[in-house]
This record gives sequence, structure tokens and C-alpha cells, in this order.
Amino acid sequence: MAAYTFAALFLAHVIADYVLQTTWIVVNKKRPIAMAAHIALVLGTMCATTASFHPWFLGLALAHLWIDIVKTYAMPKGLGAYVADQVLHVASIAGIALLAPQIWPASPLSGVEGLPLYYIIIGGVLFAARGGQYAVAMLVGNRGAGSGHGIVLGWAERAALCVVLIGGWPILTAAVIALKGLYMGVSLWGRDDAARARLLIGTAVSLAWGLAVAVPLALVMPMMQ
Repeated sequence: MAAYTFAALFLAHVIADYVLQTTWIVVNKKRPIAMAAHIALVLGTMCATTASFHPWFLGLALAHLWIDIVKTYAMPKGLGAYVADQVLHVASIAGIALLAPQIWPASPLSGVEGLPLYYIIIGGVLFAARGGQYAVAMLVGNRGAGSGHGIVLGWAERAALCVVLIGGWPILTAAVIALKGLYMGVSLWGRDDAARARLLIGTAVSLAWGLAVAVPLALVMPMMQ
């Protein structure tokens, strides 16, 4: 049951951080009203993915608040702070799932067969695609603006890694990486040095993020049966 609870709370986190969090909230995080709006979304999405309310949701929302305050006020901007922020969020979700595995069985949605499995897949794909986009931008943004199709391709490759690994087809990971390598081999020609560096660094970060998201979630899958 802890894995099912984790799936619901993980999807809630991904939706709150990467789907519903607006640019205004991100830019104004140091303003109490923006931070409060974000934490309200965090709490609301937990209620939505479980169709219920549990006292532990307040504890997880407070943990999310503390992590965001530390990141906003005490950590330098950059990829390190971003990764640490997300690791702490996911770790806090895992902690609550272990402490209160009964959250999912108590949910009215617990009777929907296979729903936690879909939660893990959807959450993983969104976390890999959208979360990786920001990770890549933090490293290559100062090397010039990337193309729109490059962003979409990044979403696709990270989502594909999640699908093949979470779905239980690890052999296809090599195919995803090979296809990206083929694209790079063709795309590097005709680019200037800055564009080549952006492609190489962006690809490395993108694939690393996709694998870092997909592998742990794939390890959770046996507990979803």
C-alpha cells in the first residue's frame, strides 16, 4: 500500500510543480502570497489525486513549504539547487508513504483497479519531460536560445525513457539513446561551436535526467502488482 500511496502523492507533486505552477508564482516565490498560492496547489492536488483529505497532507504541505523556503532564500540559483529541491520533495513523499501507507486504501479511488499504476506512469513522464526541460535550460541557457523542436525532442526522449523502463522494456533504452545519437550525428554538421556545445551538453543532461527519473520508478513497479 505504501507504493500506491507514493504513486498518488508523487503525481500530485508533479502536477503542482510542473503543470499548475504559473510563471507568476515562480517569479514571485519570495512574496508570501505567491508561496501561499503554491502550497495551496500542493495541498489541493493531493486531495484531487486521492479524492480525499488526510491529516498527513498538511505535514507534507509543510515539508514542501520548508524545502521551497530553503531553496528560495538560502540556496544559490542553479542546477544543484534545483536537483536538491526535487530530491528532497520526492524523499518527503516517500517518507509520508512509508509512515502512512493507509492513505491510499482509505481513498474512494482505491477501488479503481490499476489507477496507482497509471499515476506512476503519468507522473514519471511529466516529471521527466517537464522537469528535465528546466534542468537543461539551466545549463545551456547562457549558450544561446535553443530551437523549439529541440525542446520537444527533449520531452520525447525523456518521456520515452520513462515509458520503456517503467513499462518493463529496458532493452529499448538502448534504442532511445541510439536514435538520439543518430540525430546528434546529423545535427552537429553545419552548426557553430556554441550550438554544438549546447546540443552536446543539453543531450547529456536530458538523458541523465530521464534515466534518473525512470530507473527509481521502474524499481517501484514490482511493488505495484
